Amino acid sequence: MATSSAQINPTVGILSIGDMGNGVARLLRHHDHTIYTVATGRRQVLPDLRPDDSTSIELFAELPSLSSQHTLDRIKASQITTLESDEQLVAEADIILSIVPPRDAIATARRALEACRSQTAIKRRSERRGTTAVSQAPSLTYIDLNAISPKTARSIAAMFSTPMTPASPRRLSISRTFTFHPRRESEPELEPISIDFLDGGIIGGPPSLRQDQSWKKPSVIISGPKHAELLTPAFVDLLNIKILGPKIGTASALKSCFASLTKGMTALSILSFTTAHTCGVLKELQAHLQEFSPQLLAFAQGGLVSMPPKAYRWVEEMRQINETFSEEGGFTNAVLSSNGGSHDHQTPNSTIVPSNGKHVSGVFEGIAEIYNLVANDTVLGDERVERRKRGTNPEDVAECVRDGIARKKRKLAGEESELDAAWRGSWGA
Repeated sequence: MATSSAQINPTVGILSIGDMGNGVARLLRHHDHTIYTVATGRRQVLPDLRPDDSTSIELFAELPSLSSQHTLDRIKASQITTLESDEQLVAEADIILSIVPPRDAIATARRALEACRSQTAIKRRSERRGTTAVSQAPSLTYIDLNAISPKTARSIAAMFSTPMTPASPRRLSISRTFTFHPRRESEPELEPISIDFLDGGIIGGPPSLRQDQSWKKPSVIISGPKHAELLTPAFVDLLNIKILGPKIGTASALKSCFASLTKGMTALSILSFTTAHTCGVLKELQAHLQEFSPQLLAFAQGGLVSMPPKAYRWVEEMRQINETFSEEGGFTNAVLSSNGGSHDHQTPNSTIVPSNGKHVSGVFEGIAEIYNLVANDTVLGDERVERRKRGTNPEDVAECVRDGIARKKRKLAGEESELDAAWRGSWGA
């Protein structure tokens, strides 16, 4: 933490309180950190609405500013202090952790950036931090812990480093939760709150308290300039932070490479187990895996069962991985093309047209579409971590995906009935 802070434990804002965010919040609260979040302004969860990944963030900004009840229950149970607006969050928090679905990473960063322009937030932050002159409020540390590509991380860093202008009183924020107040003519125009950005990622499951009262923690990887000034050794130790260096993008690269193996393997398991189930040889596949590769069987089946509530988050993560491999690893379309980049002799299936409408080739664009199928075309898309009904064993996962494929084929052929179209339920925030 910056030396200007007199607090022993920095106050932490978390956006948002999903499964991982809740685990991190509980760990920090257990060690006497004050945790803030913004409950209003989250997407309204409607029972008959589940967006695909091409749906814009702005569409959901039009919905009422309410949180789903299960999220509110999480917040209450974890003793997290809820604030009404993002400008309150940037005024009260020393550090903001962004832990959102990858598709929301940039929009969430913009929310913080907009809030830091608020004159009310600047004054409050200066008062809280004991700054007598409010011409410049103390800086805010923003750590992006989302599964994004290094390119996306760099774009967020560039956004934060661009000189900001004070907010216009009439300007509307993206999330429509900010409360900007008109400036009196006699009041000076205050400089926006500056943001120190760190690139990060989380490898492993959410923090959890063991029976012996010790904590099982994931690895929090971080890279970026000034990390030694921004984070105290105690904070680093508490969150099990691994510092990877001063370069923005390093942490995101490691996260992408790790997740490509784990979640990529789960996607292959979806293909293998579903096809084996359709062909009537699933039991035989499991038996042979048990005989010749028992560790692979355990990993595949564990991944299949834990995947359904997270599939919707993984769609964009796979696309970010695809971008990482292309931009950082050099696996571009031209390099991977057998004819040196010319597409004259490609087969019809050599270029993937993903659900977001962009013509982008790549292995992980295809994997993104597998998770998109699970999330939006099967009953597994209704699953939440706290409430599991389907897909609680690998055989049922395969059956659900098989049925979803059959249903989608009928829909594409124009044979889906109104009853078939009505099966989809609510989705998790």
